[in-house]
Amino acid sequence: METSPQDAAFWELLAYCAGTVGRVLIIGSAAGVAVMGLLKIDFLWYLKNISWLALLGYFSGVFLMYLLS
Repeated sequence: METSPQDAAFWELLAYCAGTVGRVLIIGSAAGVAVMGLLKIDFLWYLKNISWLALLGYFSGVFLMYLLS
């Protein structure tokens, strides 16, 4: 008996969380670390000014997935 079949909404949510939560902290992805180096973005500046937008987008996506499932 399977509790979470392969096409369950749980796996979609898990993939969404794994793919987007790293954007809340810019160091959560290789691309974020590269951008920090290229544009000389300070981590604390990003945390204060941008992270809340990424977090808002993340929770909006989770809420939307909840509504659509």
